[in-house]
Amino acid sequence: MAVAPDRKTFTAAANWYVQFQSEPPTPAQQQAWQRWLDSDPAHQAAWQHMEQLQRNLGALPRDLTRRALSDTQQRRQVLRMLLILAGVGGIGWGLQEKTSLGNVWADYRTRVGERRRLDLADGTRLELNTDTAVDVLFDERERLIRLRAGEVFIRTGKRGDTRPFFVESHQGRVQALGTSFSVRQLSHSTHVGVLEDQVRILPNAGSGEGGVLKAGESADFDSYSLGPSRLCRPTETAWVDGQLIVLDACLGDVIDELSRYRTGAMQCDQRAARLHVSGAFRLDAIDAVLANLQTSLPIRVSYFSRYWVSIKYAS
Repeated sequence: MAVAPDRKTFTAAANWYVQFQSEPPTPAQQQAWQRWLDSDPAHQAAWQHMEQLQRNLGALPRDLTRRALSDTQQRRQVLRMLLILAGVGGIGWGLQEKTSLGNVWADYRTRVGERRRLDLADGTRLELNTDTAVDVLFDERERLIRLRAGEVFIRTGKRGDTRPFFVESHQGRVQALGTSFSVRQLSHSTHVGVLEDQVRILPNAGSGEGGVLKAGESADFDSYSLGPSRLCRPTETAWVDGQLIVLDACLGDVIDELSRYRTGAMQCDQRAARLHVSGAFRLDAIDAVLANLQTSLPIRVSYFSRYWVSIKYAS
């Protein structure tokens, strides 16, 4: 007969979860967690429920799942969210616009780790990165791609269609001026990288300061202004070919990027995060990438559960 955990048990499981999201577990913490887990079947049932939630972490805002939860108020917010999820099996409709659960009605979606290619009626090719949701809205006035979440790479069609082409994010619009470019929805801004020709940035605020980005430039913008431009390297869109290419990058940044393609949580301690790494990594084989990194760097990769990976500096 299945054991139904009560709220107190769910709270304990969620507390373990938030604690280990804050930092990778020490051996003592892991032993204490194991003792708690083995002490009651209800504890095991509650933890299995937490692991089910870990499989769906893409449904939570990424700044909650990837940022170190060292702030007490932030940890309480995440704990409250987990209890809501554990109690009702989903997030309320009021949060849909802030989470990928609100993207179930999108025209096209990808799961965590999935990439997808779309060829549109005007000849445009649209590449969807991991955990992405878009709507395609073409009418007699304009061609519009609404980016609900995630990242897209676009090569606009060459069939002489004169309707303006836009990509709309939460912060504004990007108008393609006969180009190849990428748009990524971040937590509070939008990142744009231009490979060919140029794009015009149109922030949501009518009086906002937009601008034009040319080939080889990238920048972030919010609802009011376009940030400073910087170099856009071709490697920025290597994900289209299933690769992450880095040169002398901090391991912590590499792990953050790889975590976009693997369901669950990946934690990297501070000493390991400061190590530098270069290489081309396959996005469809994250566990193999971690194994290779472990052989080439002084790190130890531990699987706390199937959906929970800890990377520590091996002294």
